[in-house]
Amino acid sequence: MPETVGGAMISFSAFMAAIGRARSLPAWARLLLTVLVVAGVFTAREAADALLPVTNVFLMPILGVVVSATLFGTAAGLCATLLSVLWLCWAYLPPIGSLKVDDPRQLWGLALFMAISLFISLVIGAFQATLLRLRDAHAALARTDSQRRLLLQEFRHRSRNDLQSLVALLLLRARAAPSSAAQDGLREAAEHARALARVHTLLAQEAIHEDDPTLVDSRAFVEGLAMELARTHATEGLRPVVLTAEAEAHPLDSERAILVGLVLNECVTNALKYAFPDDRPGRVQVQFKRHEREFRLTIEDDGAGTPPEEQTGTRARPLGTGLGTRLLRGMAAQLRGSFNRGPGPGGAGTHAELHFPAEMARGRG
Repeated sequence: MPETVGGAMISFSAFMAAIGRARSLPAWARLLLTVLVVAGVFTAREAADALLPVTNVFLMPILGVVVSATLFGTAAGLCATLLSVLWLCWAYLPPIGSLKVDDPRQLWGLALFMAISLFISLVIGAFQATLLRLRDAHAALARTDSQRRLLLQEFRHRSRNDLQSLVALLLLRARAAPSSAAQDGLREAAEHARALARVHTLLAQEAIHEDDPTLVDSRAFVEGLAMELARTHATEGLRPVVLTAEAEAHPLDSERAILVGLVLNECVTNALKYAFPDDRPGRVQVQFKRHEREFRLTIEDDGAGTPPEEQTGTRARPLGTGLGTRLLRGMAAQLRGSFNRGPGPGGAGTHAELHFPAEMARGRG
């Protein structure tokens, strides 16, 4: 179905472009072509004389009016009407070879033909004028959409660059910090700033929704971010761990996409760094799906498991008090959802899950 709609839109655009070129011809060229169209219609009428009823000589000339008005505008339709009336009077209505019409019934038929032809010309002209205005409005909207897309990309690129500068500053301050606790805190803050920069990098590239630049395609975003995390940690000298990502395609507003990306970054980073000690092989699986009225982001690994102090949910102790866990809890709250983390299926590994409403709450800025 989308391919059919796309083909119809292309055909319509080509049709309107052809009409625009025809209407841009000089007036004398449009007049000459209108005469040729009317002559062609009456020639075809003569050729089909054996097939068409002799008494109905007004049917075929209407075709010339329709073609002329469609290609060259209302004025051409009116001109085709006048030419057809003169041709009918001269060649078809008695007395033949004269512009005079003796039969009152033929006069009434001629008057009806003129009324119908004039109406067709005016309607086609008005309809095409409306279509041309819609085309111009669509082109203007497309230009505005393109400009808005470029502005958003530029904003996200600048945000990424600013965040990368912040990362460098935090790491520099960490090296000069007087205590190991301060160094660890600054490095942790740098990691979170780097995660936000990574999210903005993806938002400025292939994750932009094709229909609306203010929206994010969840499939491209989630799968792209997961693969970027896998590449980043592979280049840091960690042993290879299989990371798979599967996401459904749904439009997400940028604000919620950033929060989802930060939760994903935190959970996947923790799994890649800590779930597989002593070069233990393993697997990390990311999923993003819609279930009824809510979105679900799940990150699951078959690693060493989750320490009790980092588990959440009804069957585990509260989440810890570190910066990372507080951020996860706060981001879930901003999404008006919940975050749970605990043992995986069968008690092995770790299962983290973020739930939040699929529809953004009304009144939210």
